[in-house]
Amino acid sequence: MTVDIRVIRAGQMYRYYSRETVVGDGRRPARTPLREAQEQAGVPAGRWMGRSLAVLGLTPGEEVTEGQPRNLFGERGRHPYADQIEADRLARGDSPKKAFKAGALGRRVTVTGVDFVFRPQPTIYLLWALGDEETRRVIEAAHERAIERVLEWVEDEVAVIRYGKDGIYRVRPPGGLVAARFRHYEARSGMPLLHDHLLLSVKGQRLDGKWGSTHTLALHENTVAASALYNELVAAEVCEALGLATEPRIVTPGRRPVMEIAGVPHELIRWTSRRSDQIAACLTELEHEYVHE
Repeated sequence: MTVDIRVIRAGQMYRYYSRETVVGDGRRPARTPLREAQEQAGVPAGRWMGRSLAVLGLTPGEEVTEGQPRNLFGERGRHPYADQIEADRLARGDSPKKAFKAGALGRRVTVTGVDFVFRPQPTIYLLWALGDEETRRVIEAAHERAIERVLEWVEDEVAVIRYGKDGIYRVRPPGGLVAARFRHYEARSGMPLLHDHLLLSVKGQRLDGKWGSTHTLALHENTVAASALYNELVAAEVCEALGLATEPRIVTPGRRPVMEIAGVPHELIRWTSRRSDQIAACLTELEHEYVHE
């Protein structure tokens, strides 16, 4: 599956994202400003996405700055500009409690978002890693547009806000959602791997204008569908732009084959999976030691 999902919680888990994910899975040096750390890591600035941006005073493609994700994901679902909102309200004479409340997006939550990780299928990211500049440009553009389309699908067909006693009422967020996207160029093993982390906030507005939280279970249940949609969109655009074709490839015996770019040797695809092989070998060793002991 080429789309993975992980829950983001305020506190220690968010601090992990702020130290590593926002700078390409590297270790962010202490007290280094966000943009400086990204430049040192060789990754671009994060970008805002989603139809709910205008309500929050953001624009599509705008750079994700230092404090914005901290407020939205690290401070239990506050407005990206919560610090400024709070300071303005205090300057106007509001009490600290009232000023703090003005910067909140509804009730504070522990689960503040989900991290969708999008990466092309092996043959496509191999073409990206080994191809010329034009090939990389085409693949990155297709990858980016597919992420946009999947986010639109999540906003229109998947996301639901539950409210009322025991979450009896459910509604789509009519104004959409908001997400911060971070581009990476390598896997943790150091292998070239184009992939993006889409940090999707759970916060969304209901029809009455009040802020609620989207049901994360619905997002988890639709991860396979999101992956299939993403794969189809990327492959179709890349094949059309570069004049390529796809072919079925058996990944797991007994299961349906996956469609990959034709002509890429299976041995090369397998070589890119060596980290998975190392993990599998280590797991076998650990299981043997556990049973023996």
